[in-house]
Amino acid sequence: MKKTLLTIAIMLFAVAAQAQIKVNNDGHISIGSLTQSFGIQLQPNGYVYFRPQHHTAYGWVTNAYSNKDTMLNWMVKNVDTTSTLNNKLVFYVRGDGKVWAKKHYVYGDNNIVVRSESNPIDKEEALSTILQLQGYLYKENSATSSEEIMESEYVKEEAKEAMVRDLEKRDIGLDVSLLAEAFPDAVRTDPEARLCIDNNAIITLLVEAVKQQQEEIEFLRKALMENGLMESEKQ
Repeated sequence: MKKTLLTIAIMLFAVAAQAQIKVNNDGHISIGSLTQSFGIQLQPNGYVYFRPQHHTAYGWVTNAYSNKDTMLNWMVKNVDTTSTLNNKLVFYVRGDGKVWAKKHYVYGDNNIVVRSESNPIDKEEALSTILQLQGYLYKENSATSSEEIMESEYVKEEAKEAMVRDLEKRDIGLDVSLLAEAFPDAVRTDPEARLCIDNNAIITLLVEAVKQQQEEIEFLRKALMENGLMESEKQ
């Protein structure tokens, strides 16, 4: 009997060790680890941390698998009772990698004032770069059908017809290879060897290009007025 109980105890201990789930005295739960240093960490206040054991560059921290290109992952809702966005979906990543955020705000560390090295962009170079780019309209094949949208219980009725129409709309984008040749600093390469456009760089180039064009417009306007081919704006 004692031998049987000892065997059961050893087996239960082995299962617990294999499962590696620990409930700490403060209610903190560790999954995949018996410590709070790595694994999945769940705190009583609702925070969840994913801490990999090995800190490898470009290693996966979290990974979500989607069965549909329109499946929503890592959804964030606003639950601030003082906000008009209360309990509204404000951020999600789709299964096809497209990211949606309320108002499309993008926050980043882009304050060059505190950087040790920064050089103004040449306005003529910015204009020359913009003139070399080519925009395209293109159609991506969607794995989602109009029937799927109309029958979905997760789509509001008032949104279904508009979403079906969206299936026929084209996407708009720049030729990244042309940008890489014209202005390499505006292009990055991801771990999958894909060229990615830095949209903040494009906005900055457009700002400087417009300033250069405005200088040229003012120069031509002045020349026309001096030669009597254009009346002064003050008249």
